[in-house]
Amino acid sequence: MINSLLVVILICCLFFAFRGLSRIKLSPLLNPLLLCIALISTLLLVLDVDYQTFFIAAKPLHFFLEIAVVALAYPLYLQFHDIKFYFLHILVCSFIGVTSATLLAFTLCEVFSVHEQLSASLAALSVTTPITILISAELGGINAIAAVMVILVGMFGGIFGISLLRLLNITHPKVMGIALGVSCHAIGTASAIEYHPTAGAYASAAMTISAVTTAIWVPPFYTWLSVL
Repeated sequence: MINSLLVVILICCLFFAFRGLSRIKLSPLLNPLLLCIALISTLLLVLDVDYQTFFIAAKPLHFFLEIAVVALAYPLYLQFHDIKFYFLHILVCSFIGVTSATLLAFTLCEVFSVHEQLSASLAALSVTTPITILISAELGGINAIAAVMVILVGMFGGIFGISLLRLLNITHPKVMGIALGVSCHAIGTASAIEYHPTAGAYASAAMTISAVTTAIWVPPFYTWLSVL
C-alpha cells in the first residue's frame, strides 16, 4: 500500500511548484494542472503503480476536490447583484453552447461512422464529470470515455481558452467568463477566476446553468438526433 499522507504531500508540492513556475514563465503550456497530470502519469507508469492503488491513497484530495468545485460559486455570490440582471442572456448562451456542442459531436460521429456507443459518450461534454457520466450512462455511452473527454475539454479550455478568446478580439471579462463557463466547465471557470474576478463570477453562473440545461435538454435532443 502507498502511504496516503506522502501521496497528498507529493501532489500538493508538485502543484505549488508548477504554479510558481507558471507565474515566472507566462506560457499556457505551463499550466500547473497539465504538468501535474503529465508528471504523475509518467511516475505511475515508470514505477508500475496501479492507478486504483494510487486513487485510494489520494482519496483525501478527491474529497477536497468536490468542496473546491462548490467553492467556485463564491465569485458568483460576490457579484450576484450584477449577474441577476443578465440571467436570461446567460441562459440563452448556455442553451446555444450546450446544443452546439452536442450537435457538433453528433455530426462528426456521423461523418466518420463512429459506433453509436462512442457517439453517446460524446453527447455531453460541456459539464463536470459526474453529470457527464450520468448522461452518458442514460444514453448508453461508455463512462470512462466520457470522463476522459470532459477532462481533455476542460484542460484545453483552461490552457488555451483565454488566449483563443483574445485572438478573436473577445476581451470583455463577462463575455470571456460565459464562454469559458459554458464550454470548459470547472477547469475553465477556475481559469476565468484567475484571469479576472468578473470573468470568474460569470463563468460560475454559466457553468451552473449549463449543467442544469445539459441534464434537462441533452438526453431528449440526442435521442431526437439519433432517430433522424
